Amino acid sequence: MSNEGPSYPQDRPAQEWPAEQPYGQQQYGQPAYGQQPAYGQQPAYGQPSSPPAYGGGAPDQVRFHTPGPTVEHPQATLAFVLGLLSVLGLTILGPFGWYYGNKVVAEIDRDPREFNNRGIAMAGKVLGIIGTVFLTLTVLAVVVLIVAAVLLAAA
Repeated sequence: MSNEGPSYPQDRPAQEWPAEQPYGQQQYGQPAYGQQPAYGQQPAYGQPSSPPAYGGGAPDQVRFHTPGPTVEHPQATLAFVLGLLSVLGLTILGPFGWYYGNKVVAEIDRDPREFNNRGIAMAGKVLGIIGTVFLTLTVLAVVVLIVAAVLLAAA
């Protein structure tokens, strides 16, 4: 044992204790918030790390196309309007709504990053199919009425 004095801080008088840092100041060895640590040091837990350099990353990593501005397909609304009108009574437009809706959905599926209104085109396609069914039923009803009228007239 040595006579140099107490070796623990609580055993020393308060005047010899190391001064505490005031609130908000960093302890030694820690960078201030928002500053980057020295080269080769890891940032402290919870502190933001530096972003990778532009184009950085391993060469074997997959790089995806950055999402850019997409536009509405110019014929998607046309397909929707044709399909809607075919359901509302203009059944002759049903096949056209089905055709344009099918064409637009195929173009959007080819490159979905280019156009963003696939739902409108799909709705036009479905409404066009429903309108085509109505058109078919209407044509069948007219044919049945004509045949019935001819048979009644002949009798």
